Amino acid sequence: MKKVTTYIMNTVRTVLRYPAILLITIIMASGFGCDDGRITDWGHDGQIQGQILDPSGNIVSGDITNTTLTVFALGELDDLPMQIRVKGDGTYANTHLYPQSYEVWIEGPVDAPDPVTIDLSGDPVVHNITVTPFLTIPPPALVGSPSTNEVTVSYQITENNGNVAEVRTVYVSTVSYPSSSTGSGGHFHTRQANVDDNEGTVTVGDLESDTRYFIRVAARAAATSEWNISDQIVIETP
Repeated sequence: MKKVTTYIMNTVRTVLRYPAILLITIIMASGFGCDDGRITDWGHDGQIQGQILDPSGNIVSGDITNTTLTVFALGELDDLPMQIRVKGDGTYANTHLYPQSYEVWIEGPVDAPDPVTIDLSGDPVVHNITVTPFLTIPPPALVGSPSTNEVTVSYQITENNGNVAEVRTVYVSTVSYPSSSTGSGGHFHTRQANVDDNEGTVTVGDLESDTRYFIRVAARAAATSEWNISDQIVIETP
């Protein structure tokens, strides 16, 4: 009897000292030897995705590195909304939301529609959102052919609903969908050129030969800190 008591006490001390052993024991006891009722998916399956479009049906680009253009989804049982960043190609998605109804809206440098209520307790939902950007910026266009160390592009910026472009810039980077947060150094090579007008051409130099570059145009309207930004084009220097 004394040996049994000593064994039990030593086992208790071990479990208390190493709580992970207790957790592993519980998981093994509940998960093995029984195929029914095992948990195989630790996420939820409420799904929403879509594109951000302007009134002409063109995509409105975001920046995945920050929350400048963000879709919000507030669940009927939640206190805080889920934030879904808009990517450079104008898409957004979250495929692991709790299956319930959500109030969905978008915020950023755009004139946006009112929030809508969307039920995510059934099939996946595709919900496109039409907005009017403060500044409409189509992708730049390549002028001629790039040389070994420079490229020339044309650009155009349209001011909407009384917004006035205050700062304008062109990003040329080896990083896909570059923006103000894209650095340079190491394996990255980024160049930025400021421009003064809403339409024209700009030449960006100091590039590397035999290199792929991604080019976008960005502009910030007066009285705002948020940037509208174009989709990208891709070029390769010879």
